[in-house]
Amino acid sequence: MTPRCTRFVAMLAVLSLPPLLAGCGGLTTGAAPDQRYVLRPALAKGEGPRINATLQLLHPVAEPGLDTARIALVQPGNRLDYYAGGSWAGPLTDVTESLFAQALRSSGRFAQVASDGAGMGADFVLAVTLRRFEADYAVAGEAPRVKLRLACTLSSRREHRQLAGFDIESEAVASANRLGSVVAAMEVAAQDAAGQLVARSAELAAQALADEKAAAPRK
Repeated sequence: MTPRCTRFVAMLAVLSLPPLLAGCGGLTTGAAPDQRYVLRPALAKGEGPRINATLQLLHPVAEPGLDTARIALVQPGNRLDYYAGGSWAGPLTDVTESLFAQALRSSGRFAQVASDGAGMGADFVLAVTLRRFEADYAVAGEAPRVKLRLACTLSSRREHRQLAGFDIESEAVASANRLGSVVAAMEVAAQDAAGQLVARSAELAAQALADEKAAAPRK
């Protein structure tokens, strides 16, 4: 084979390779193996008195596109995409359930916190829906802003009714347009949301117990 033919065959081989996946903004991963990421809560005692009641956290529900282990991003025009080269250590609903459960337990606000499927007859039940949790590339050329939104409901098992529904929003800006930086910003946003979740759930539960006590007939 002549040198010219050799160069031609090599060029065809290069052109036949699939393009490298990119999240956006030129973020590529090359041939490096996929990284698995987790979210760690900011473990700290919550502000406020301890509530003499138990809480059960149901397994979170996710909006379409978020019920996956892939790390989501949104490009202009509401185009949903995912980062290449990395993913969550499990489905996002599993990852966030673990974070929220740890935050609720470490806060010390409830007598006991159980996860879904624990078979525990808790006093209160907390349901969480993931509405948003992605890196938003609204401005071209800038590092993305992580946006997280939760829709939550707290119910009283003893009274067999929903006490309240509430939304939680949190944001954080990535320090750079790199997956590691984006995940770090996602952890900051998730920790803030978990803190809000603890505070709001404890506030509503304490108010429900106070109302229940006030409505009880005096002996």
